[in-house]
Amino acid sequence: MVRYSTLPEKTNYRIDSMVQRCIDGKVLPGCQVLAMRTSGEVVFEQYYGKLAYDSLSAVSASTMYDVASMTKPLATTLAVMKLYDEHQIQVTDRLDQYLDFTRGTAVGALTVAELMTHTSGLNAFIPFYRDISPKGVWDKNYLSSQRSDRFPVQAADHVFLRYDFPDSVLYRIAHYPLSAKKYVYSDLGFILMKEVVEEISAMPMDSFLRIHYYEPLGLTHTGFNPRHWAGVDSIAPTEDDNYFRMQLLRGYVHDQSAAVFGGVCGNAGLFSTAREVAVLLQMLTNGGVYNGRRYLSAKTVLQFVSTCPMHGCSRRGLGFDTPSFVTPNAVLPSMAGNKTFGHQGFTGTVFWCDPQNDLIYIFLSNRVYPDANDNKLSKSRLRLLIHEEIYKGLGITTPKTK
Repeated sequence: MVRYSTLPEKTNYRIDSMVQRCIDGKVLPGCQVLAMRTSGEVVFEQYYGKLAYDSLSAVSASTMYDVASMTKPLATTLAVMKLYDEHQIQVTDRLDQYLDFTRGTAVGALTVAELMTHTSGLNAFIPFYRDISPKGVWDKNYLSSQRSDRFPVQAADHVFLRYDFPDSVLYRIAHYPLSAKKYVYSDLGFILMKEVVEEISAMPMDSFLRIHYYEPLGLTHTGFNPRHWAGVDSIAPTEDDNYFRMQLLRGYVHDQSAAVFGGVCGNAGLFSTAREVAVLLQMLTNGGVYNGRRYLSAKTVLQFVSTCPMHGCSRRGLGFDTPSFVTPNAVLPSMAGNKTFGHQGFTGTVFWCDPQNDLIYIFLSNRVYPDANDNKLSKSRLRLLIHEEIYKGLGITTPKTK
């Protein structure tokens, strides 16, 4: 039964039926679905399923999900936008202006814009964890089950990394050979951008975000490492990790690269709920204002959420995906406007903001439970199909291009 909807009953029924079929088929244990206007008017909100297939706990408005790569726009990019607004960084700045360990390297010559549009030539990712946990066997030189001065970096329950391993990862990225500068979606650029944020702000990125956004916006279920500040029963589990951390992950970041940085990273690590993601998106779609308070200038918001053509790529904004800027893209309904911006996440999450049709859409799930290997959610196209039904239910049938 739909918790709240202003859509036609047949639309509600179709969405409910699609989700239930996917739950029954073990595509995902449950999900949060929310669609709203930029004014905050909710047009559809529902919570489906359980936190896990064998759980007695139903998904609710307060269930927190690991939003995976949605961290890039909703954490790292927001931090960069604030620094940009305060004239502390420019998108044309080079990495080596801020990060000493990149000086004298090809990576150090990369610009903020190249990193944030995924056109830097950096590799998509590097499986750092395999160096210290080959085939699930821990290298005791780098991993310990007990916290100590030598092993202070927590990656999960009773999983601690050696103090210098994060720095060795950064050094490896900085000296990694670059490919041609073209669009290749990369986690590495955002790992580096988090370091830039911390160098400029002189504080951890999670603290910076909490001070400038999450706390003043009234967000109590949004942040990094929720096992440190939230009850475990309110957090949806992700993967049963049998190759690195050797446990069911719940409240610790799923992404392995983010884990080696203690769960606070530029590419992943953020946890949130659909309702709280909606607050962040409403602030952005309202030109940086929420509840009468300005968080960012309208000019900065427009610059970052708009497509930023770079090295032959017109797919990305600065930290945001803008897939239908040139021609309609299969990840978005055909009715979506060409100024739509958003991002997907590996754990089964997505948000899209369509300013031309005054619509925000959010879908959060833990499709990686209990195993991330078979992406049934992607094959089912559930996120897209629900999005399409919402457009149809609102009577939106053709895309806007102005």
